[in-house]
Amino acid sequence: MAGEPCFQSGKIGHLNQWLAKTGESIKGASFYSDSHNDLPMLELVDYPVVVNADEQLTQIATDKGWPSLDWH
Repeated sequence: MAGEPCFQSGKIGHLNQWLAKTGESIKGASFYSDSHNDLPMLELVDYPVVVNADEQLTQIATDKGWPSLDWH
């Protein structure tokens, strides 16, 4: 495998590359996740939302006041 895996904080690196290439912005962006592994992305965006989250992420969302949805 070449390059940084698109996992945990690696997603930020890939996002930053894409933003630089396209000139886009994440201002006002939302990010939805069910896993604490996505915490770096959730902390980066303006509107983090957790959906069917694992136990660890549910607690983090509660502590940070993020919306937490259950779609089961």
